Amino acid sequence: MSTKLSGGTFALTDLYGFWLPLYQFICAIVNVFVRNGFYTGKIVSAIFGIAACLLIYSIVLRVTANRTAALLGFVLIALNPLHIFYSASAMTDVPHAFFVLASLYFVLKRGWILAAVFAALAGLTRVESWMLIALLPVIQFLRERRISIVALVILVIPPLFWFYISWKATGNWLACFESRQQYHDWLLEMNPALAEFSLSNILRDGATLVISTDIAVLIASLFAGWFVVKGLARNWHGLAILDDLTEILPAVVFFFAFLGLLLVAYLTNQQPMIFPRYGLILFSLGIPILAWMCLRLRKDRPEFARRVLIAVIVICFVDASIQFAGAVGTLNQISAQRAAADYLHTHFQLNSNARIFCDEGTVQVMSGVPPERFVSSSDAPRDREGFLNYLKDKNVDYVVFIKKVDSTAAKLFPELENGTGNDLMKPVLHVRARFLRTDIWVYRFGIVRSINRGPFQQVMILWRKQHQYD
Repeated sequence: MSTKLSGGTFALTDLYGFWLPLYQFICAIVNVFVRNGFYTGKIVSAIFGIAACLLIYSIVLRVTANRTAALLGFVLIALNPLHIFYSASAMTDVPHAFFVLASLYFVLKRGWILAAVFAALAGLTRVESWMLIALLPVIQFLRERRISIVALVILVIPPLFWFYISWKATGNWLACFESRQQYHDWLLEMNPALAEFSLSNILRDGATLVISTDIAVLIASLFAGWFVVKGLARNWHGLAILDDLTEILPAVVFFFAFLGLLLVAYLTNQQPMIFPRYGLILFSLGIPILAWMCLRLRKDRPEFARRVLIAVIVICFVDASIQFAGAVGTLNQISAQRAAADYLHTHFQLNSNARIFCDEGTVQVMSGVPPERFVSSSDAPRDREGFLNYLKDKNVDYVVFIKKVDSTAAKLFPELENGTGNDLMKPVLHVRARFLRTDIWVYRFGIVRSINRGPFQQVMILWRKQHQYD
């Protein structure tokens, strides 16, 4: 995008892709001046991460009218390992969380137009924020007995815009969602275990969601949700809410909307796995609720307030420690992936017509090798002979082996896991991470490509490769 922006050839259809385009477009604009795509994505995400911390301070202050609580909320998000980690990652999670928090902030201030603008920006970043089209009018109606037509129009712009882009780029206004569904179906086909609910998977995903959301935040949000439901039930006919719940209502609605959407997607198998970053937006939205609940408890049950505060501090510290350990393990994995990527970047001949077989997407991106020079298990045959012929036909030079359940190479060639290799593949690099164990082998593949040569030519080619890569 930045290349086309610089050259003046950018068109709306260039926004089309697997993901909604706002974060990538912002990075592309910044990269026109920075001219370093790797760091631009990180810098943009980091700026959004800083802004999210400031927003949480403002939201807590608005909800509680207590500066100490607001400062503690700021510290809680600023020192959270997941927030730090993903603020340094070129991903949409933190920018999306910022837009959602900004929308919540203006909802609290009853600035419905600005709330709709930031909700629309969130809806151009991640598709789950399209539900704000319904949420914001409902909240406005509960608080003011009216709905802003202008705000509603702004809210529907993201889906309409994306449908238009999809139609303009592909001729099909649902092309993006069909592509996502195809990927989802392929993922479940390659990983049958993900298609079923097993106790181990449920425990793993449940623990991931609870830890990333934070146990204290989750408990506080459940209690606050119960108070809001009771408040609405008491005044059901007038659809009014008690004055002491007015400020916390929007945060509770936002929190449970995103939590509910995630759980529905998981239970319907549209989201087969839950990653730690999914809980980050829930943690961000739940901090104001946690602060509000602690102050309410201090007011209603002062004899328990100190104990609860100590318990909250201990729980938050334990959760942060677990998240920190996970972040360190992830960094170890990235370090191993970087080593493999650097090897490919150095040794792969871009001026040839060769390709690389690789099922590890991070290695592909880090290598700097153009994506069209990679092949993977997605379209490879699933029998040993067919797979080898596939590598030959695709002119594969290197095979990046990592033991993954959706990797055809891992299923057909278990001997590659230990670096044993075979007559067709010779190991040239091994990198590993012990914590959150990661083993990556890079094999040189070249004998199959010489099958049609004479015996003398085959021997000479093998001899040259032996001396070049030993």
